Amino acid sequence: MKGMTKLADSLQKMIEEYDLEGPMEQSEVLEKWGEIVGEKLAAHTTPEKIAHGKLIVKVDSPTWRNEIQFYKEQIKADINSRFDKTIVTQIVFV
Repeated sequence: MKGMTKLADSLQKMIEEYDLEGPMEQSEVLEKWGEIVGEKLAAHTTPEKIAHGKLIVKVDSPTWRNEIQFYKEQIKADINSRFDKTIVTQIVFV
């Protein structure tokens, strides 16, 4: 058991030292998109990337792109509250 704790400590130290926490959280946003926005919106959208706080989301039709605009601020708030810090400052639907 002691080896496991030391490994976990080493990994955490490496994450902090190489400033990997942000990219790991961004990756988690992309992976858990369906949980964040729900099945209905996830069925019509695909998160592409997060760069400099900007989340790019591909939408499958102009109709859905218009619809999802109403949820933009709520999606951003849900993402940031999930991590208890600002990860996304802007969302762009393409």
